[in-house]
Amino acid sequence: MRAILFFVGLLCAAALSTPVSAQSCKAPEPVCRAAGNVVMISSFEPIGSAVIIGDGLLITNRHMVADNPAAKVTLADGRVIEARVAPTAYPGDLVALVAEAIAAPALPESTHVDLDTDLYVIGFDVGRQAVRVYKPGRLLVGRASTPLARLHHDARSLPGNSGGALVDAKGRLVGIVASGGEGRNEAIAVTEIARLQKMTGPDHVKESLVIGRAYARCVARLDSVRANNGPLAEGDAIETADACLATSNRQLMDEAGKMFGMRRDLGRALTMLEASYRMDPNAPNALISLAVTYHIAGRFADEIPILYRGLEILPDEPQLLRLALQAGVWGGDQALADLAMGKIESVIPQMAPAARRFYENPPPQPKLRP
Repeated sequence: MRAILFFVGLLCAAALSTPVSAQSCKAPEPVCRAAGNVVMISSFEPIGSAVIIGDGLLITNRHMVADNPAAKVTLADGRVIEARVAPTAYPGDLVALVAEAIAAPALPESTHVDLDTDLYVIGFDVGRQAVRVYKPGRLLVGRASTPLARLHHDARSLPGNSGGALVDAKGRLVGIVASGGEGRNEAIAVTEIARLQKMTGPDHVKESLVIGRAYARCVARLDSVRANNGPLAEGDAIETADACLATSNRQLMDEAGKMFGMRRDLGRALTMLEASYRMDPNAPNALISLAVTYHIAGRFADEIPILYRGLEILPDEPQLLRLALQAGVWGGDQALADLAMGKIESVIPQMAPAARRFYENPPPQPKLRP
């Protein structure tokens, strides 16, 4: 989310003074037309996107604004206007922006998405300095039934797209782009916009400030930790965990979990990642991170059901297959080991000889390092 900060200072100044009209579009015409409803914004995060859903009203990610009261919106003609952040008690990664100067018809919406539906991300491209329609993809798995579950897809997405639109081939809004990585990207379903609107208004100023400050604290703590590879003081660890959990944002919880795991604080790592998994049991990136952490902790009994679920969603994922082979052998689940060995031979044959040696003559389970 903040990976572009090392060069964003130069780009941000240019972006705020340069028209950000959509790039030439090779997608279906309704998709290209929908790009007119996506704009660049700048707030707590210096560059991101927002979707115009009607006259004077935009939707973006909460992580784009954190506790900021406003955002700068750069329109297609180069004008920069200020939008107010509408206070909300909505717990997910969405927030509304109000800017009376904006006038645009709302995009049509689609609340039903099949696994074979072509999906397109529309967002601000940092490199091209323009709103862009990216190559299409599809859902990786159906949306889970938990309240804050997201849409998981493999449509191309890049930094700066957060808060942009995920649309189908008819140009209908399916979701708001949220996060992603490793070709496994996420969006918040369009149905959540109605829930956001019900929880937005002047009565929610206090709740909104609490949520926004949690985002700002969590991001600041993670940035501080990344700048220091040494041991994490107990007070810093507690503050980071508390702030990131308070956001109810799976992406930030996953980042915190991986950070704790790298510092061998496996207890806190698992607290973060287990909370993320409960929030969205179909999230591929959360599944992989949780499985890796259980593996490092030697908790194969806990890891094995996570691996089975992960292989239902990503049956050919090399990292899951490697983990499944080892966890199946060391955790006493021969069926899982057999499944992993067979898939490795067909999916990643270059790894098969070493996997076969492990499968037939496994070494002792490694001891957990303190």
